[in-house]
Amino acid sequence: MSTRPSRPARRAFKRTPPNPKPEYEFLGPPGAVAMLIALPLITYGLYYNCRKEFGCPPAFWDSKDGFWPSIGANPMVYPVDLWDFFLSTWDVAAFQVYTAFLIFLFVCYFVVPGYVVDGAVVGGVGGSPLTRDRSNYTLKYKINAFRTLMLIAVIAIATLVTKGVEPFLFLHSHFVGLITASLIWTCGVSIFVYIWSFLPDSDGQEKILAKGGNTGNMIYDFVLGRELNPRFSASPNSTFDIKYFVELRPGLIGWILLNIGFACQQYSMLGRITNSMAAVLFFETFYVVDALWNEASILTTMDITTDGFGFMLANGLLTWLPMNYSLQARYLAAYPVDMSIFHCFVVFGVQCIGYYIFRGANGQKDTFRRYGASAPQNKGLKYMGTASGSKLLISGWWGTARHINYLGDWLMALAWSLPCGLATPIPYFYPIYFAILLIHRELRDEEKCHKKYGKDWDKYCEIVRWRIIPYIY
Repeated sequence: MSTRPSRPARRAFKRTPPNPKPEYEFLGPPGAVAMLIALPLITYGLYYNCRKEFGCPPAFWDSKDGFWPSIGANPMVYPVDLWDFFLSTWDVAAFQVYTAFLIFLFVCYFVVPGYVVDGAVVGGVGGSPLTRDRSNYTLKYKINAFRTLMLIAVIAIATLVTKGVEPFLFLHSHFVGLITASLIWTCGVSIFVYIWSFLPDSDGQEKILAKGGNTGNMIYDFVLGRELNPRFSASPNSTFDIKYFVELRPGLIGWILLNIGFACQQYSMLGRITNSMAAVLFFETFYVVDALWNEASILTTMDITTDGFGFMLANGLLTWLPMNYSLQARYLAAYPVDMSIFHCFVVFGVQCIGYYIFRGANGQKDTFRRYGASAPQNKGLKYMGTASGSKLLISGWWGTARHINYLGDWLMALAWSLPCGLATPIPYFYPIYFAILLIHRELRDEEKCHKKYGKDWDKYCEIVRWRIIPYIY
């Protein structure tokens, strides 16, 4: 006998009252509007205020070569000026290259061999319990990002050997066009997933929505992301998850390719690569390789399990990450720095300490979640049980601070800016911004954990007092 519900039953479910609207984050709709405007402007601003021909920051400020090259003095025509400015950054070749890059990654997702893993339990709202429990379920993900990176590395090395640095100089000379291309794709993907979230899924039921992105306010939901895991079946045996695909591949791999382009620009100007550029290339490439090698660990992060996929994440991963995180390499291409031995030791020391904390903490958490307290590698670790059935580590790395991995992550970010020296604060944009991001993320995670664990979380906080930095914060 078929267990498929009758049509009246399915229609009856759709008439049930909507879920309670969640509280706004990021200052609500005004904050969402601010992100739509400010995030692209900051990316353009970092470019126009750090260029070899005008200084970093510019030594002067006028309507022609300042922050906004095409904006005049009349506020009444700012929208027109902004549109004219955007058109001035349009670059057909850059758009074609960026689009080809995304298409190549998309094809690699399906053709490069990988293995499938179960993600963490995620909690969405909406949908129908007729097919599965929508508030307690797991999804499957294909792991092959590292192999994709290795394929791209082979292609890049072969290009350098056979063609020299010339092909990679395109990335430097067309950089502002690549920013615009990435923003066009950001907007296109954001609009698509927003509309997609209103369409029924493959079993005819409502989509699984993110708890924070289904407020009913169009702009807010568009920015924060309405659907939790936008995905579609590419074939009978293959599912393509849009958020998961964008999370690691275009931004991280694009970041490294841009760095290579800026290193090639420095080489074409100097005939060599400075030790500061080599340090930035090595450390940031190592970070990306490590992230893609441990691709499955991303499945337990808030981006995947909690946040919807909208403009905020799309911009962060398609535009903000590659275009802004490559700032140090772009700066060094214009303003080469030769580090002293002492300078090298400081940079290398900060990087090693940061990575030791970051990977040690994350590795300890992952092995504990995967193998439990009885596993040999977790011998001696102490934990406390909770009413929800979860176990919270109270020793090892996680006994020193509740988010000790954030400290390691930030120290590595600082190490990537230190090779640029202290002549200007602009190359330090990333660690400054990253500190704000991590503190905000920590506050969000604390709120989420308090709701999940209740009094058990209060007890845990009494045992592990420090949030990120032991004895300081």
